[in-house]
Amino acid sequence: MKKLFFVACILLSTKIFALELTKYPIELSSAEGINVVIATTLDKKQALVRVKGINNEIDDIVFLTNLEPHGSNKAYKYTFDGSKRSIVTVNDNYRCCSYTLNIPDSRDGVYLRKNEESTSGITESLEKQYEQQVSKEIQAKLAIFNRDKHLNYQQMNMTDADQQVNKQCGSTIKTNVDWETVDDKSLQKYAVGSFCAQVAKEIAYMCKEDNSFKSKIADVSTINCEFTDQLKLRKLDKTLTFKTSSEAPNQGRFIKAYLLNL
Repeated sequence: MKKLFFVACILLSTKIFALELTKYPIELSSAEGINVVIATTLDKKQALVRVKGINNEIDDIVFLTNLEPHGSNKAYKYTFDGSKRSIVTVNDNYRCCSYTLNIPDSRDGVYLRKNEESTSGITESLEKQYEQQVSKEIQAKLAIFNRDKHLNYQQMNMTDADQQVNKQCGSTIKTNVDWETVDDKSLQKYAVGSFCAQVAKEIAYMCKEDNSFKSKIADVSTINCEFTDQLKLRKLDKTLTFKTSSEAPNQGRFIKAYLLNL
């Protein structure tokens, strides 16, 4: 709640200083029917940006963005899910300009073409919609790190790996993580679930490559994973305890070498 209040205050305080927007915004569209409006400030350092026509939680939400460097290009950036994101990338080539939409949770950018004519009154409408949404704290809620969403995604990685063990080895293994020991910063920065899924993935691969390995691993039913600053793997009874680190190299090779000596 404190985080939400803090972000909301930032958004509201921004509005205290009235935005001086250009009369005619940049209107963009894609072949898939996506529409994007960019109403820049007179100094072109900021812009209100709205995307419509996508199946995503940012659809029809107006964000106040900053135009910042983005590699060799520039991008309109905003805060979403706890981190700064690029919503529209601008390739400022000699003809100026080409635009690419970056949708959250999607790896592929969407090419946007610029409409030749701008709709009258759209800037005023966009600013009014922005004010209404800020008052409801919509942007503030979207700016906060969504831990539950990230946990679900990370757990899916481990479940997929466990299912591969069942398929390749004919045995059931469950990979567990005490998520309360993983802070938001680590969960946001690292694919914790992928790191912890490495043991199950290696077991499945070894069963596939060597049928005799199935009997060696048949008594293992649990993998307990800890995301730490070290790399260790130990077996006790039916449990493998795996400590994994984002900095440790050759983790797959380390896991395989240990499993071969069971």
